[in-house]
Amino acid sequence: MSAERRSNPFGWIFLGFVVGVMATFGTILFLTAGLGGYDQGSDEQRTAADSAAAEALVATRAGPEPRKVEAPVIAPAPAVVDTPVRETPPVDAQMAEDAAAAGMTSRPATDQPTN
Repeated sequence: MSAERRSNPFGWIFLGFVVGVMATFGTILFLTAGLGGYDQGSDEQRTAADSAAAEALVATRAGPEPRKVEAPVIAPAPAVVDTPVRETPPVDAQMAEDAAAAGMTSRPATDQPTN
């Protein structure tokens, strides 16, 4: 009779895991190889906002322009307009209940005790 040899599947599972991780890292390295490094920058498109920010940075490094001193302009005083006083509408019980249900105010105290 021939003896059956039983093997432990843990070794094959571990080997498959290691090969899968290495294949994943290789794929990631392959796909990101053309993006350039930290010093080279990425291949993103430069927008008008990027150009404006770069120009503003160069302008601030060159130094601010001297300010022109001009006489202050005195504006005429605005006309005084009387604001009409608004009358507050009367609040009935239904309006107060609706406002409280909407979370706009707290509920009014009830006169009847609750059981």
